[in-house]
Amino acid sequence: MALPKLNDKPKYELVIPSTKQKVKFRPYLVKEEKVLMLAMESQDQIQIFEAIADTIEACVDGDIDKNVLTTFDIEYMFVKIRTKSVGENIKFTPKCGECEAENEISIGLDEIIVEVPEGDNIIKISDDINIKMKWPSFLSVLSDDVINDKSETEQTFKMISKCIESVMTEDENMMFKDEPKKDQMEFIESLNNEQFKAIREFVEKMPSLEHDASYKCNACEHDNELKLKGMSDFF
Repeated sequence: MALPKLNDKPKYELVIPSTKQKVKFRPYLVKEEKVLMLAMESQDQIQIFEAIADTIEACVDGDIDKNVLTTFDIEYMFVKIRTKSVGENIKFTPKCGECEAENEISIGLDEIIVEVPEGDNIIKISDDINIKMKWPSFLSVLSDDVINDKSETEQTFKMISKCIESVMTEDENMMFKDEPKKDQMEFIESLNNEQFKAIREFVEKMPSLEHDASYKCNACEHDNELKLKGMSDFF
């Protein structure tokens, strides 16, 4: 007689930020938590993100492809799953900005949201050239090792290349990912400052986990503001 399967039924619901698709999920189990802990011990950002994505795929019931989820989808979905797995609050010990004393504060993960900005994703470069932008999938970011790149400038240029979906002229719609990387970089580097600024502003508005918290220092009673952004700030 086979042993019974435990805790394998989805119980909760979330909405994927980028697509607005509703999916059901279950809390992660010991087998997934073990993989997450090993990834965290490695301190390798790519390994951590891959473990998180695998956990999401295991816990979500429905037709989702982890490889097309955006980085902010991954962040948000993992927070929701973690909330139901180990608790709704997470503790931080930030240092006071005035006296540097450590303060313990608790933040409810249910308060954390991802706001996806609305607006046109078409950027006019010239009278006859437009660029269509997109939010990149987490897989495309990992595959080019954007996360672990030590150079902030290289990170920016790589991320910009991931956010360009196509270059449109009157006669053609050229998919950017299909072009050689050398040609991609040459195209980006050929932009003038105004054109580059418009594209960079789109990239800088990419959604992320965010939460603003305020607290009074227990030692000197100084009022502090704490801004958390991105997966690394929460876990």
